[in-house]
Amino acid sequence: MADELFEREEDVRAWMRELADIPVDGIPLPDARHLWWKAELLRRWDAQRQAVAPIERAEPVQVGIGLAGTVVLLAWLWLYTPIPSNTLIFATVLSLTMLIAVAALTLR
Repeated sequence: MADELFEREEDVRAWMRELADIPVDGIPLPDARHLWWKAELLRRWDAQRQAVAPIERAEPVQVGIGLAGTVVLLAWLWLYTPIPSNTLIFATVLSLTMLIAVAALTLR
């Protein structure tokens, strides 16, 4: 077993010499300041994303509460109006359409 290792050692040395003779024309390593600024920017972006995450999670809840409150107010208006007029019907349809549009844009 030891003899096999010594026989292969010459092959490995020859291969390593060939590898060492290959010219390395790589790009130079980036400047350390550039890497630090990039890491700092990524850290700040991550902190900003984490700070905004609770607001983004609560946004659909806020829209839902607003929609529910508007529907309750419209129902209350209909209950306490003695005779529904065309103006009331138009205002209700318009407000419901606007609510749906705002909800769709906000939750998209």
